[in-house]
Amino acid sequence: MISKKTFVSQLLMVTALSVGHNALAAERFSVKDWGNSLENSLSEKSGKTTLNLLDFNKLESKVIGSSSDSKIKQKIQKARELFAAGKYSQSLALYNEVPRGSDYWFQIVEEKGWAYFRQNDSEKALAQSKTLLSPQFAEVVNSEAYLLQSLAELKICDYKSVFKTTQMFKEKQRDRIASVQALTKEGFNDAFLTVLKKVDKFPLQATEVGESLLKLPVLYYKDVELQKQMLRFKLSQKGMEVLAAKNVQRTLQTQLDQINKEAFINMKVRLQELANNETADNKRVIGKLNLVEVEAIQRVHTDQKLADAAYTKNDFKDTNVDQLVFKDDGRPWIDELDKYDVVTKSCAQNVRRKM
Repeated sequence: MISKKTFVSQLLMVTALSVGHNALAAERFSVKDWGNSLENSLSEKSGKTTLNLLDFNKLESKVIGSSSDSKIKQKIQKARELFAAGKYSQSLALYNEVPRGSDYWFQIVEEKGWAYFRQNDSEKALAQSKTLLSPQFAEVVNSEAYLLQSLAELKICDYKSVFKTTQMFKEKQRDRIASVQALTKEGFNDAFLTVLKKVDKFPLQATEVGESLLKLPVLYYKDVELQKQMLRFKLSQKGMEVLAAKNVQRTLQTQLDQINKEAFINMKVRLQELANNETADNKRVIGKLNLVEVEAIQRVHTDQKLADAAYTKNDFKDTNVDQLVFKDDGRPWIDELDKYDVVTKSCAQNVRRKM
């Protein structure tokens, strides 16, 4: 299992590859700065400014509702629509417009893999899944990444790799799946409460939630409703601190306390919903992985009887003088991710199979 410290450092490196990432970070809303503004408005007895600062609905809409990744979400939605319509090449073109440093990058790589799979291009599908299941990210990616890889391996009759993938799924995803499943009943865990305590800027980014990704639903920190409730909780908490320090507005302090308690409950409910959804998806994936494994076992016994002449083998595409090629040793450098090229040995010919 990759250490938490190593995982966070790798995540920081990947995110840093995004063009303009630092510029986006500078534009985000800070609860600490908001608290300073509230304190100043109270000192200056500017009632209008104070009321504007305490308009949480307006703040939520401005900070979360119009976040900087809305354009990326629109591209993803359009790409999915094209995928559903069978226009895989067009969907891939849109997916490729999303920068690698995006918080949605894992999701993009996986969905690209499924598009290649639907195009019957198992080699490119495997190139995507190999990025997702690299040692840096195998514990935090969506469980469907393992299904994608195992199906692509089954399709090219690489049964040994099928068994390796299903075994890796059990080893790498067990803890996170168990943690997410526990959330369906408990609502909170230490990982989330740690994030809630330390986070200051919104919208949230992966680099700030770091280790919690090992214990919480995939992309939980990008969920709009959860972010709104987290923001409301942090604002009401900071507001109470400011008012208590100045010993003013006791009635307002009581109102903020009520808002704080409601936000806490709403966060728990939303996390449970996210955990329930992901747990249902995980159960579906586990069921399909079991079927893939059974199919692979059956095929092994059949294919052992076939002669080598029944198979064909592909070659890597030619490279030019400006390219360097390295054999995969299972320990990729960060800048190698999403640049895999996979060549496979085809299944035996003239054998009828149902996929």
